Amino acid sequence: MKRSSYHHGDLKNSIIRSCHKLLQKKGASDFSLREVATLSGVSHAAVYRHFQDKEEVLEILASIGFDRLRSLQRKVPQNTKDPDGYFVKLGLVYVQFAIKNPNYYKLMFQTKREKESKELKQSKLRSYAVLVHGCRFYLKAKKRKENHRSFALMSWSLVHGFSNLSLETNFPLSEGKRLNQSQIELAETMLRYAT
Repeated sequence: MKRSSYHHGDLKNSIIRSCHKLLQKKGASDFSLREVATLSGVSHAAVYRHFQDKEEVLEILASIGFDRLRSLQRKVPQNTKDPDGYFVKLGLVYVQFAIKNPNYYKLMFQTKREKESKELKQSKLRSYAVLVHGCRFYLKAKKRKENHRSFALMSWSLVHGFSNLSLETNFPLSEGKRLNQSQIELAETMLRYAT
């Protein structure tokens, strides 16, 4: 196997990119660091010079997933003239992320960890903060008095449940067909009921 030459700081990023490619194709439990090394064009030992174990790599990938979700949700423009539209779009971004990135989503939300890295905890909190601030904006624009943190938890439960149903069962897809709606249209309908 031909080895690629790297600058010292590039190898770690190259390994992360290889992990990303593998995660797009298969679940986190289905790939090994040996595969990552092969895809990166380095020895198996080289991977362990940069990462303690597979769990560390998976935590980094989960952090990347939370950061990407956060970035997508932050792009939804807040609109005081259409707060319902804002709320619906914020939720749809979550559902679309889950459907388009099922392996990332499962790694982020369906992987139990006894002890999380500081980086992963911060990524989770930053991602959730977008929803909390979005719900605060929504409730204020609607002149509603509910607690924004409670409303954020309800909203998250709604889109998280729909996303899990979409990935783990055929129900949203089959129900959408009965109602002549795509999964995303069905999710939008559900979110509009919540406004």
